[in-house]
Amino acid sequence: MTNRSIAALALAGSCFAASAQTIRITADQTFVSPISGTVNWTVSVTGLTAGQFVQAYDFNLVASNEIMDATPFTTALSSLIGPTAGTPTTASILGVSGGQSTLVDPLNATFGDVVLGTFTTNANGSSGTLSYALTDGGVLGAPILRVRLGSDLGPIALEGDDFDVISSEVLLPPAPGAGVALGFGAILASRRRR
Repeated sequence: MTNRSIAALALAGSCFAASAQTIRITADQTFVSPISGTVNWTVSVTGLTAGQFVQAYDFNLVASNEIMDATPFTTALSSLIGPTAGTPTTASILGVSGGQSTLVDPLNATFGDVVLGTFTTNANGSSGTLSYALTDGGVLGAPILRVRLGSDLGPIALEGDDFDVISSEVLLPPAPGAGVALGFGAILASRRRR
């Protein structure tokens, strides 16, 4: 191993140790109507240091509860290489991927805290709580996230599937009168049995 490659590895290690990278899945509200509620979600990476950029992402957005219907993922990165919007499956979105190249367009590469993209969920009449986790999407044959230093040819600063994911939690309360309707239905059912 040359001195240059040892220095590059040391730099990559120090950049990783110096910051705590977290993927945040943030909702624009935490309480919505189960009848007509819409929630806009933003997926971002925080804790990147100067010179680190997201080269690729490849994940499934896995819903804690399938109580809403999701739209496809819209990427926010510039210089995209083969992005896929994923396939919504009720509230989850499977097979989201994309990336950017500093070699293709170095002026528009996104450094620092990076918004990967957005999606929306719409209420479908259910109630409960909704949050998200990430799993490997399996589209690119890459891990959930790859961060490089300086350029596409720079050392990998972060690559993997095991890091902090923090998700907002959205509450959809039962529709007003739902308990009354259920109680009335139970009374009718008991009367019919007599």
